[in-house]
Amino acid sequence: MKHEEWIPFTWHCPNCGAKVTGYKNEKGTIKVECRRCYVVMVRSFKGRRHDTIDLYAPKGEERLGYT
Repeated sequence: MKHEEWIPFTWHCPNCGAKVTGYKNEKGTIKVECRRCYVVMVRSFKGRRHDTIDLYAPKGEERLGYT
């Protein structure tokens, strides 16, 4: 029997600054959609001190290309 513990992970949306909260899935990643700007974030843990957050624009919109 596997013991699972639901621990909330909270951070601020890099796009608009709203507070988002998510929970780990069975693969160890966290997928959250911001309620303010609808950006989808996928947070994965690479190591003890290394996390990555991938941002995906909402459907019908695209990333602004600043140069």
